[in-house]
Amino acid sequence: MLKRHSPLVGIGNTQAAVINHLRRKGVASRAEIAEFCGVTPAAVSMMTRDLIKRGIIIEGARRHGGRGAPHIDLMLQGNVGYALGVHANHYSLTLTLLDFCGERIGEHHLDGPYEAFRNVEKTINDSKASLLASYDVDENLLLGAGVAMPTRFRQGATKLDLADEVIAWAGPDLASSLRETLGCPVIIENDANAAAVGELALGNAAGHDNFAYLYLAEGIGSGLVIGGELYRGNLGNAGDVGALRPRGLSRPSFADLAAWCETSVGTIPTGRSPDQWGIYLENHASVLDAWLERAGPETARLAFMITSVLAPSAIFIGGTL
Repeated sequence: MLKRHSPLVGIGNTQAAVINHLRRKGVASRAEIAEFCGVTPAAVSMMTRDLIKRGIIIEGARRHGGRGAPHIDLMLQGNVGYALGVHANHYSLTLTLLDFCGERIGEHHLDGPYEAFRNVEKTINDSKASLLASYDVDENLLLGAGVAMPTRFRQGATKLDLADEVIAWAGPDLASSLRETLGCPVIIENDANAAAVGELALGNAAGHDNFAYLYLAEGIGSGLVIGGELYRGNLGNAGDVGALRPRGLSRPSFADLAAWCETSVGTIPTGRSPDQWGIYLENHASVLDAWLERAGPETARLAFMITSVLAPSAIFIGGTL
């Protein structure tokens, strides 16, 4: 629930679509918004007048050229509210503070390991307070938090089926527990889905409406975007390509790379520090090359499977690996 004094209280679906459009585009005229939302210019004028009064959007420069009156650019007001993005796994926590425009304000990265969920909660809450204080953000302006972690869903988003690396975090309702700790709405999302949503909202420079995000991290997964929306499937696990290359078979994952290096060299860095692993792999370049020879074709097979079934206009590849 939004705080009572939030300017977003009472925002309707069409107004929310206008806000999301401005967040993706940066600026847009009333005519462009009317075309995007499929409503009349008069309706857009009424909606934008309300959003300006609330302080959610502001008017910018006038665009001259062409016929008729000049268009006035509209854009979001960045300090209306803030969101906290959290990427959580066994080895690390990364917290990112975003303004209302989706611009990154600040970020904290904390190395683990995190064996118990109570430690995850405490670290997130302490780091949240530090981030807000560092950038002089009023805690009342924190609209919510999105937490990405390695999990599947059972019968929808409320029941989590945690990955092996974080199975010790299991509890009856992790989102409710975090919501009570942080004092704001909390959504827990599969990390691959979160990456796809992030690409859709703030990346995706070519504007693809249908794409897959192949997510390579400790394990492997993917998020699917169809018609400009995240596609979850029946139980919320659409795109779970990790099941196609189960553990024990070669797969393009950090766990597979670590096991390969440990077998080949005998020792590996503790944890998943990018700096430590960077130095380690530089010192064992031939071991890395051999693993890439094995992992590369597996990545291509996953991409080919996605292409053959969905035929998306693009496949993005990312993740902590």
